[in-house]
Amino acid sequence: MLCARFLSMVFLCLSANSVLHAGEIKSTKTVTLQSPGGESIDIATINMTRESSGGFSYQLEIDDSKFGDYFLSMRPFKCFQGPIQMLCYLPYPYQKGQKITANDLKDLEYDLLFIHRKSTDYGIDPWNGVYYKLTLDQDNNLSGVMKEVDLDILASPPEGGVTRPITETDINEVDPDSHSYPFVIIK
Repeated sequence: MLCARFLSMVFLCLSANSVLHAGEIKSTKTVTLQSPGGESIDIATINMTRESSGGFSYQLEIDDSKFGDYFLSMRPFKCFQGPIQMLCYLPYPYQKGQKITANDLKDLEYDLLFIHRKSTDYGIDPWNGVYYKLTLDQDNNLSGVMKEVDLDILASPPEGGVTRPITETDINEVDPDSHSYPFVIIK
């Protein structure tokens, strides 16, 4: 009995450290966008729950009070004006999991898609897509750097069971100083 208990504790410790670093079973983190000059805006919270597999399931809650309602290109968008351009939130329109591990943060990256535009633009162009590439630190905090992506790829549902149609070749580097909020911090 004591040996079985010891082995189960060892297994739990190994599995918790192999996926995301050991920590709380449930936690709430704030999603903050940050400018190159350090100004920031909290746009959402994430409620995370550790799963038996060692990863986390999560629920993203966008703070609607930070966004205005806009009708652009015949669709409603939640947008806010930054110092350089407007950012409009684009919820991922297709089914996917809401799970992350230390080696796979893509579901959350897909939940943080935006389109940038000038406030003087007439509509919205998915060519100006924003993708935050996330990394995990030793304290279970996430950070990301803005990349550009043509979100026209999401105009039709992915085929063949693909749930993540954006590939590394679709993602392009950006000059952080040319964007209002090129960084995201989740802690």
